[in-house]
Amino acid sequence: MEPERKLFGLALANIPINNIQEEFATHRDLLADDEFRKNLLNTRNPVETPYLIWKGLPKDLLTYFLQRAVLGVEACVSAAVGWEARARGLLTDELAQKMEDPFRLRGHGTADAFYNRLPGLLDPEYVLERCDPRLWATTEQFYKEIRNPLFHGYQLYHPEVGQVSEAFALLDSVQAWIETWCRWHRGF
Repeated sequence: MEPERKLFGLALANIPINNIQEEFATHRDLLADDEFRKNLLNTRNPVETPYLIWKGLPKDLLTYFLQRAVLGVEACVSAAVGWEARARGLLTDELAQKMEDPFRLRGHGTADAFYNRLPGLLDPEYVLERCDPRLWATTEQFYKEIRNPLFHGYQLYHPEVGQVSEAFALLDSVQAWIETWCRWHRGF
């Protein structure tokens, strides 16, 4: 079945979550690779990665990696809520409408919408703020100080690969939290 055409005649389709998670893991591993780390910020040549050849400034590649990682984790939360709702027979038209746009859930910012309000539609016990208050506090700070500006015209300023690796570690922890309440990796 062809997806519905939207503005400008563009059609949209879901990116398989496996692909999103694979890209995240590939970039995380690349950032941990000593050879890549050593060469990235000291080259004037295009940077080759498994997914693209970056011809821009090497430091800007780190902004791109981090933006893609955040988008991927947010997509995973949405997909996990949908997966669990379907698996439990909870998916109604009303719930689907709420899941369609996490910002309509009246959260206190983007992080609250994705990590508290959205999984809270399934069960209040899944809310990140409740499950892991320390991870929630760090995630909320990350969104205010880094994620939100990165999605509103800012880029990383003279980043070091290790700093971006730390942000990936945070996002990896968020992925692990998703897997505590979503059964998609447990063969359900």
